[in-house]
Amino acid sequence: MDIKERAREQLNGLERVLLKIPGFKGYFERELRRDSDRLQREYVVKQLRRVKTGMNKSLQAASRAKDFERLRECEGFVRQLDKTIAAVRYADPGYSGFFDLVKIREAELDRVYECDARLAEAAAALAAAPLDAADLAPLHAGLAGIEELFAQRLALLKGWAGGGER
Repeated sequence: MDIKERAREQLNGLERVLLKIPGFKGYFERELRRDSDRLQREYVVKQLRRVKTGMNKSLQAASRAKDFERLRECEGFVRQLDKTIAAVRYADPGYSGFFDLVKIREAELDRVYECDARLAEAAAALAAAPLDAADLAPLHAGLAGIEELFAQRLALLKGWAGGGER
């Protein structure tokens, strides 16, 4: 079950009644999309921060051991991780506003949410991966996969993907 489904199931009685009011349903659905998208991105950021915490411990160990090569490699990975965290955290939300130039239709939003779900899975897998400062290749590959998924998400939101006329 995805985050949109869970959000709809958790509506209280008053919110369910409000959905019956003409004109309010669209507004409420947009707010639900905004909240769902924000929660999904917060989850991804939380998982990536778990990786960063582990890498900071590796940085400290490399610093104590005066292993400057490993320290440089770990710092490079942490910089790339910080950049990805900031991009996900401050990304455009998964909806289009009334006056937005590029309108995102319901089918496109579903594709964005599918991409978000894959992004969350990839972030959770990266957070669960063993942190080995001696071999950062698997971590780099996992982070590159997350960045690729995020680029696909951005392309969907900007209208660069999907192949349809707008």
